[in-house]
Amino acid sequence: MCLNGTGETVRARTGDAAPDRTGGPAPGASAWPSRPGRVVDLSHVLSPSMATFDEEKPVRETVDPPLPEGESGFHLNRWSFLEHTGTHLDAPGHVVGGGRLVPDIAPEELVVPAVVVDVRERASRDPDTVLTVEDVLDHERVHGPVPEGAAVLMLSGWDARWERGDPAVRGVAEDGSWHFPGLSAEACAFLLERRGAAGFGVDTLSTDPGVSTEFPAHEVIGRGDRWGLECLTGLERLPARGATLVVGVMPGEDASGAPSRVLALV
Repeated sequence: MCLNGTGETVRARTGDAAPDRTGGPAPGASAWPSRPGRVVDLSHVLSPSMATFDEEKPVRETVDPPLPEGESGFHLNRWSFLEHTGTHLDAPGHVVGGGRLVPDIAPEELVVPAVVVDVRERASRDPDTVLTVEDVLDHERVHGPVPEGAAVLMLSGWDARWERGDPAVRGVAEDGSWHFPGLSAEACAFLLERRGAAGFGVDTLSTDPGVSTEFPAHEVIGRGDRWGLECLTGLERLPARGATLVVGVMPGEDASGAPSRVLALV
């Protein structure tokens, strides 16, 4: 929504005429490509209070305060956060020495078909559950083969816990251990070797389950030279297959990962 007077101010400064409101493009304008039916945002909003894998939280410092409503000027914040904060991408070099880092990932690797495998029913009973090879095969029996070059996303429903904070998202037990769903190393290897998966994604804090101490799924994905997305949200709004994933990852120099705006075109 534009503030009152915005259009008039811009036109006065640029000399542009009022927009054509006849329903067609203005004279001389080229037609835009058709848009997808829906654009689904799969990203959590970065916040100083958000759940994280460790105790270090994003820090937001106000440099120039918010402007009074309707006034012109500049509002600026300074942020400090780890690369692997919020909805983010793990590059292969995050877990494997010599692996590619974020700027090494080609743009075409970040726009791929999406396959969503639903494990919500089992995750609701067993927080330590992992996505298995059999889950993938069951999915394919109903929805068809996982396309080569697709991202495979695990839908556990765990993102519903996000507003409840760290203990709920981490699945902290009375003994302090963590319990949340993840991917099995076997399923990752199968999807890489037999289906040519382009990447992986989860709606939990880690591609490995919370109880993991050796992180084998991370290693399989990294050694396979693929990326992984963590802390996705809203995967239930996507079809089991047919969406296109667009990963807007911040390409920091030598970055092992980065917060991302992840969108799905449906």
